[in-house]
Order: sequence, then structure tokens, then C-alpha cells
Amino acid sequence: MSASGEIIQVGVRPAMTEAIEKTASALDFTGNRALRILLHAGVSTLWPILKSTPDRQIRAYEQTLSMLRRRWENEAVCVPDPAAAAGFRGLDAEVTAFLELCAQRSATQWLEPVDAIAAYLVAVIQGMVLRWLADCDDEISLVVMDDLVSYLSTKAVDL
Repeated sequence: MSASGEIIQVGVRPAMTEAIEKTASALDFTGNRALRILLHAGVSTLWPILKSTPDRQIRAYEQTLSMLRRRWENEAVCVPDPAAAAGFRGLDAEVTAFLELCAQRSATQWLEPVDAIAAYLVAVIQGMVLRWLADCDDEISLVVMDDLVSYLSTKAVDL
């Protein structure tokens, strides 16, 4: 996952959407319980994709870091890098769509601005992927994703 949206380009959004729609059609209840199940279905589609493309993930991190390194060379003033910031906005938009779909299909409503929740989700997943690239500990990554789903489900209420 990178500021350039690498993870989205390998097909996560269609896979997430399909998983959410399939899961939603099988549920006979709505509300926060359904939201949690739908979030888990969507987030779970990430793992096989991430795990099968470590080289792409590393290249994406390298591209982002290279951009930021050039941006920060001899610079002490905090000004966003246009390309990196645009990449993150793109990721945030994709994740926002995922979160809105989950809320819609579960008949729930987010308690906080969904774009802020999306930015949090992107940050956590990026940290998890970076750690997995370093230690290859699948179990920790899966625990992080489960905990992320649990936390996200506290940010919504039933309609």
C-alpha cells in the first residue's frame, strides 16, 4: 500500500465489494453486528492479496519514501508533498467507499466523519503491512485486522 495507491491497483476494491455484497446477501439481520461481519469480510480480502505481492508492497513503500525524501531534503517547513498527499487522498476515497458500503448494507451510521475513519484504517493497514514485511508474522497481522474491525464497529450505531 502506498501513497500512489498500489494496493488498490492490484484489485482490492472489486474483491472487497464482492465479499461485502455476498456476505450481506447471506445475513438475515442488520445493525452493528452485521456491520462487524461486513467489515471483517471486506478487510479479510486484503490479506491474501497483500501476502501474495510483497515485492509490490515494498516497491510502493519505496516510491512513497523516495518522494518524501526529495520533498524533505534541506526543508524544515511542513508543507504537504502534492503527489504523496494526492495518493493518500485516493486511498482514503477508496476506503471511504468501502466503509459507506458496509454501513449501507448493515443499516448503520458512522458516528464520526467517514473520511477520518478511512484515514485511520489506511494508517493502521499500512503499519501492519510494513511490520509483516519485516517479520512475516501472519498471526500478528490477522490479530491486527481483527482488532481493527472490532474498533471500527464501535464507531457506528444502528439506524
